Amino acid sequence: MKNWRKLTIALALLMVCLCAAVLPVSVSAESIRLSHSSSTSGRGNAVKIRKVSYDPAEKYEPAKLEIDFSHRITWKRSARIVSVKDQNGTVYEAYLQDKDSDECDVAIDNLKEGRTYTVIIDGIKKSGTKGFRKLTLKAKIPAADKNQKVKVRKVQVDDDNDDFDKYQTEIDIKFASKVVWKRGAKVVSVKDSQGKSYQGRLTDIDNDECEVYIKNLKHNKTYTIRISGIKARGASSYETISVKVTVPRLSHALRVKEAEYDIDYDDSDYFQDGITAFSVEFSFNKNAAYRRNSYIIVKDTSGKKYSTRNSYVEWDGDDCQVYLSKELEYGKVYQYEIVNVKAIGETSYTTLKGTFIAR
Repeated sequence: MKNWRKLTIALALLMVCLCAAVLPVSVSAESIRLSHSSSTSGRGNAVKIRKVSYDPAEKYEPAKLEIDFSHRITWKRSARIVSVKDQNGTVYEAYLQDKDSDECDVAIDNLKEGRTYTVIIDGIKKSGTKGFRKLTLKAKIPAADKNQKVKVRKVQVDDDNDDFDKYQTEIDIKFASKVVWKRGAKVVSVKDSQGKSYQGRLTDIDNDECEVYIKNLKHNKTYTIRISGIKARGASSYETISVKVTVPRLSHALRVKEAEYDIDYDDSDYFQDGITAFSVEFSFNKNAAYRRNSYIIVKDTSGKKYSTRNSYVEWDGDDCQVYLSKELEYGKVYQYEIVNVKAIGETSYTTLKGTFIAR
């Protein structure tokens, strides 16, 4: 009996290995933001759309349009897709999915890229208003460019190397558009300006970014990283890209790595129309220390403030989140001041200033 159990486990492990050998590991392209326009039936209280994204079809899933609304909305129980047509009048089968208080998905069978689609949704309204409406959305889905090349949007050196190996530097590479990875994608080479080679390792590949770990890099020097087995979404062939990065002088100063705007909806039954909270989360390059009188100011370029020294802030080790008094405008630039913070181990507190785009 024991031998039989051992044989069963061995066969199961063999099947896992065989599956891993034949299944593709390329990362599928996800949402692509689309240009769009919309209109609402009736007068006043129009349903406003903040963003429309395109999620290409996968093996067992149809293509989807992901619709994010600019405000809280309410759905009729019988809400549905009235029709989906392209610019030639061709009708497509479509389904309304994942209805939420600020978003929904429209799944479309046999959708073709390179066409403009008109989608009509019935049974939707802006929360707190009377009468359900019809929402008409027009969105153009770009055709895939088979000759498109991979473009790098941003390269960042993560100098917080206290994870496992202090001699290992993390390079974060973000791409300008969605990418697909080939099985066996790897770092081909890493060289400095004198031609000296270094050992690099490709990790955490995603459809718009990746991480490269490199040992024994020197500060204040420039390196060229070559990565193979990557292509732009829709491109016909994989390519090898070259990425240049300069490792800055060693600094223990605290800085903001990323600022992310968030809208949170409370859909609990206790509140009839829910409560909306607007916040910005700031991620630091190191663990930070705060004071009792630390605070965050968020304002637009004209000086209008969305948070003050009295605004509620959640302080954490390497990030913090400030709650705003008003909604930010999507795509607009805002300024921030994070007052009385420092990296742990530093002697003096400081004020971090910068800008971010509400996304």
